[in-house]
Amino acid sequence: MTFARILALVWALACLVLALAEWSSLAMVGFPDGHLTVWEQETVGLRRWLLVLCVGQALVIGGLAILRPHTNRIGLTAAALAAGLFLVTPMIAIATCPGSQMCQAGYEALTGRVLDHGIGG
Repeated sequence: MTFARILALVWALACLVLALAEWSSLAMVGFPDGHLTVWEQETVGLRRWLLVLCVGQALVIGGLAILRPHTNRIGLTAAALAAGLFLVTPMIAIATCPGSQMCQAGYEALTGRVLDHGIGG
């Protein structure tokens, strides 16, 4: 098995673990009474789409690495890099944004309102 295939399989497994963590996080969105903060209302749909796409790309990349032994190694690597850039990075950024001062400042500059994520009283 080539290094690119091993990398693709590790990538797929890591993405499935990340998707499981995101799914667990999304299952706990909202207060016990079902209220969603403004931040949750604005991001929950996007987070769900990114979760589905993350699982899909992990299955495709992992499947190509396992089922198609003659898949181009550059193609596998490019697919993993593209998925990392366009799916995994936004998925992590959105989930961690309320804890980042830089992200909060960017959100407030773009929207003109304070990031309300339910923490602080």
